[in-house]
Amino acid sequence: MAALFTALFFIGTASLALWIDTRAPGLAPNGLLWRAACVVVTLFSFSFVPIVTDSYATLYASVFGLLLPLLTAMWLSTLWLFRLAADALASRY
Repeated sequence: MAALFTALFFIGTASLALWIDTRAPGLAPNGLLWRAACVVVTLFSFSFVPIVTDSYATLYASVFGLLLPLLTAMWLSTLWLFRLAADALASRY
């Protein structure tokens, strides 16, 4: 059951990131350096997220209050980096 939740959680945060990028394309930073910095910062910030397992309430609060926004930001910054690479390849040919 935990594997199903984890897979659906990742799919859900990726779809949230796609929705945010579709609705607000102006949020993407300009340039390769800023987009790569967004990826590095979101990946680095995962080491500071505490998952509290004292009770179900604190577990759900840490998963949905901390991990959901952070995973969405990670997918969004990765999507921005991939879009920049795709645009660079498209302009080259």
